[in-house]
Amino acid sequence: MSINVVKAEVSAEAIEQDKPKTPTEKAAHWDTQLEAAKKRIAKWAKKAERINKRYLAEKDRANQTTGYAGGTAQLNLFYANVSTLESMLYGSVPKIDVSRKYADAADDVSRVAAETMQRLLNTDMDDNFQDYDSILRSVLQDRLLAGLGVARVRYDVESNDDGSITEEAPIDYYFWGDVLWGWGRNFAELPWIAFRNYLTLEEAQKRFGKKKAKLLKYTVRTVSVTDEGASSGDRDSNSEDKQAQVWEIWDKQDKKVKWYSEGCDRLLDCKTDPLKLSKFFPCPPFFLANPTTTLYIPTPDYQLSEDLYNEIDVLQTRINLLTDAVKAVGVYDAGNEGVQRMFDEGTDNTLIPVDSWAAFAEKGGLQGAVDWMPIMDIVNALDKLVQMRDQNISLLQQVSGMADVMRGSLDNQYEGVGQSEIKAKFGSVRVQALQDQFARFASDLMKLKAEVIALHFSPENIVAQSNMRHSVDAEILPAAIQLIKKPDIAKLSVVIRPESVAMVDFAQMQTERVGFLNALSTFMQSVAPLIEAKPEAEPFLLKMLQWGMAGFKGAQEIEGTIDQAIEASEKAAKEKAASKEPSPEEKAAQMEQQKEQAKLQGEMQKIQAKSQADMQTRQQDMQADMQTAQAEHQAKMAEINASLQAKLAEIDAKLKSDLALEQVQSRINVEQHARTVQNEMAKDRQQAELDIRSNIANAKIEIEKSARTTKNDTESE
Repeated sequence: MSINVVKAEVSAEAIEQDKPKTPTEKAAHWDTQLEAAKKRIAKWAKKAERINKRYLAEKDRANQTTGYAGGTAQLNLFYANVSTLESMLYGSVPKIDVSRKYADAADDVSRVAAETMQRLLNTDMDDNFQDYDSILRSVLQDRLLAGLGVARVRYDVESNDDGSITEEAPIDYYFWGDVLWGWGRNFAELPWIAFRNYLTLEEAQKRFGKKKAKLLKYTVRTVSVTDEGASSGDRDSNSEDKQAQVWEIWDKQDKKVKWYSEGCDRLLDCKTDPLKLSKFFPCPPFFLANPTTTLYIPTPDYQLSEDLYNEIDVLQTRINLLTDAVKAVGVYDAGNEGVQRMFDEGTDNTLIPVDSWAAFAEKGGLQGAVDWMPIMDIVNALDKLVQMRDQNISLLQQVSGMADVMRGSLDNQYEGVGQSEIKAKFGSVRVQALQDQFARFASDLMKLKAEVIALHFSPENIVAQSNMRHSVDAEILPAAIQLIKKPDIAKLSVVIRPESVAMVDFAQMQTERVGFLNALSTFMQSVAPLIEAKPEAEPFLLKMLQWGMAGFKGAQEIEGTIDQAIEASEKAAKEKAASKEPSPEEKAAQMEQQKEQAKLQGEMQKIQAKSQADMQTRQQDMQADMQTAQAEHQAKMAEINASLQAKLAEIDAKLKSDLALEQVQSRINVEQHARTVQNEMAKDRQQAELDIRSNIANAKIEIEKSARTTKNDTESE
């Protein structure tokens, strides 16, 4: 395979000369860039609009050519699949986990900084619950339909009358048709991203001034984003107010943000990196469907299964047509009026009189008078169509990842619940991957929000919005705020777990917490006798407990309480040691106690090492079980594939056999035709010979007759 690359070699000097310098050239440059981006995604945008209509079952009746009344029947499995995925991927507004990069038990400043940021983000999420819910649902639906979900973060600051300032970092949803981007093979290569904003005249005057607001064109907004869709769309769906379209262009190459409206001869505004984010762009990588390294453009999921959806609709249309044809229809002798009366007047236990019964019986009675349409042939064809439709639906479920195994169905009565859960996990790998992608997108979005807060929010607003003044770690709070203000040093990890976004598995959550409490109870029961016998070992055991808790999710708040307990325990031990001078016997006992404590530490380390080894062994066993289950699943899929290949081979062999039979029959027909032609030619030749002989004989007779006549004439003279 060869790849043709069009090379347009340009010198560096030419590039420098082509750079826009005047305001008019800069405006023309971005007008060209935006137009090129629109052309690049035009084909996908048209598909996206058609997919949205397919999802809503909007059909163009004028283009329907089938004989079914109302056009092609739609078995809208696409809507069902998308709705199912939406329910599986998104259940509620997520809870945000913020943790320090390294879970060191003694790093209290980082722990408090993480807890502060977590409180702030979750508080904002709770206060604006409906807004975040609408944003995440819209982004997810855009991804499942058009293949592109986009959201971004902003920074708003407003001065109050009392001298204070109100700071916010809101998140905005952008419709897939209101975003453009430069040429690139992946998100990291994109040179610029543009967001389309719609401003009324008052908003434009407030943002850019009255002079620049006059340069803008104000039109009504249409539902469709393509010219083709807008021209054929419903005018009743247009907006009431006229607004101007202003593109907010984030140019990563020169680290500037530019505002431009198509048709203007100059940029409306230009600012140098207003947010100062580490990745510059105010949005995370797009929630993109099926990306490839050829070009950073989405490929909608529907496009990959479109042929199956259309074939199912065709089969459903034929099923509907045949279903309408399955009725009691027939013909009868017009002279036998009683036949029609059976249907019009016949009720239970009613007899219809028939005139001339003897003649009626001679004609075969009712069977001879009525001939019904062959319904069984139609029913058999209907059964075949239903079978073919169900097979296509099964194929569609396999292609789209909506296989029955995801719903936990059992193949046989001997299959256990554990086996079903393993099959469900492997059967829904693509759904789980999509769930992880959605959670990653939401996490990246919240990371940007946390970065904006860290870079731009004042310490007072961070403390006020996080409500950390009255926490147990209030003394550490100032140092934690200073750490937050340095995001490159703090390295806080903002994570939204997939199960937090999706439908909550309360049983799993309860199992995790019960398991932790059981382990904590066992630990406390084990160390209680030691603390009673050796009170000075209490701080060490509490630190061990804190070390164990540092690795658990959501342990930041309770870690502060344990810190206080450790501090109080160490203080009590020091006060007790300072209040009394130990005797030689007590010193010896202390030495012995220290030895015992060292010995205890060694034993605890051994126990810890053994626990870690056991855990690794269990993990290895679990991985082996998962690999075995995966191998069984792959074997099953291979068996299904082999069966399918065998059926295809059988069909191919039958087709070849039928073709060979037709070729033999054709050759026989050709030979028979040739023999027939030869026989006809032989008959024609024989007839021609007979005609020639007959003509010769007649000619001889005529000659002889003429000769006799001449002779007689001569003799008479």
